[in-house]
Amino acid sequence: MKRYADGTWRNPNKPMTVSDRVRRARWVETETLHLKRMGLSFDTIAQHITRVGRGETQALSETPEGLSFPPSFSISRQACHRAFQTAIAREPSLEVAEMRKIDTARCEEIYMNLQPALRKGQPAAVLAGIRVLGHKARINGYSAPQKLEVTGRDGAPVPVSIGLSDDTVDAIYQHLTAGVLGNSQTEQETISPGPSKSGSKKR
Repeated sequence: MKRYADGTWRNPNKPMTVSDRVRRARWVETETLHLKRMGLSFDTIAQHITRVGRGETQALSETPEGLSFPPSFSISRQACHRAFQTAIAREPSLEVAEMRKIDTARCEEIYMNLQPALRKGQPAAVLAGIRVLGHKARINGYSAPQKLEVTGRDGAPVPVSIGLSDDTVDAIYQHLTAGVLGNSQTEQETISPGPSKSGSKKR
């Protein structure tokens, strides 16, 4: 037997129907994504969706016809975050590209609002403008690659320790050297010919 989208079993002899729970979850995903594009936090989104479910305010996205909410409906910020991730995962390439465009437009709007202070040369506005332009470059992938150089204290090289003292390293080196030399001498003794038997007496 197959299951519905909410995990419940369905009769294969009956047409498939979408439960109110699934329709409500899909709407929460749509509403969360819409509000997140506006730059709202998940806490604010959770409060807004809770008020919509209780009939205290209007939804910003289209509400499915006949969609109902349980009494004293509420949703947490964690649930809104999961709904946002689910909505993004449905069409990742399109949604990520769209979110990049939205963030780029936000950066441009912030930079435009900084123009009066920038013309006056206010240091705080100059720093904020540099950060906005840097963030815009990073999200669009055209910022220059950064070179990181790791040094020790006062620019000295970083000390590297392998966990062995100098005496131990010297002893290992001498042991390996002695082994190599010993094997070389053994090979020479094996290869060198023995004493000549040409001078031996025949009986």
